[in-house]
Amino acid sequence: MRKIVLIIIQLIVIILILRTSYAQQFFSGVTETVTGWFQAVVDVPERSKIVKLRDRFMRNNMSLKPHQTDYVIEVTDTADKVNKFYKLYCIKKDKNPYIFGANLLKLCAEIEQSELLFNTTD
Repeated sequence: MRKIVLIIIQLIVIILILRTSYAQQFFSGVTETVTGWFQAVVDVPERSKIVKLRDRFMRNNMSLKPHQTDYVIEVTDTADKVNKFYKLYCIKKDKNPYIFGANLLKLCAEIEQSELLFNTTD
């Protein structure tokens, strides 16, 4: 009987400690860190494809100005951004103030080969 009472007291103390704001902040931080790790592991294939896309385009295109290079890096930050760029400038042929002409055609061709495209029929 004494062991059961002792266990119940220990459980109550643990529950009270876990309900403190310090413990909640600590475990919230741990949760965010672990979630970040899992997200990084999930994003590795996408990041690999993005790096490959950037490398192929930049290596084969030395005529870009610094602001154009920065723009390409920005629009190839995520697969979602690549898809938005592709839909707007490669499919809908909207005018792009940064990348145009042969550079735009090369970038569109590299995107098509990159395996980063989602369903583009929307």
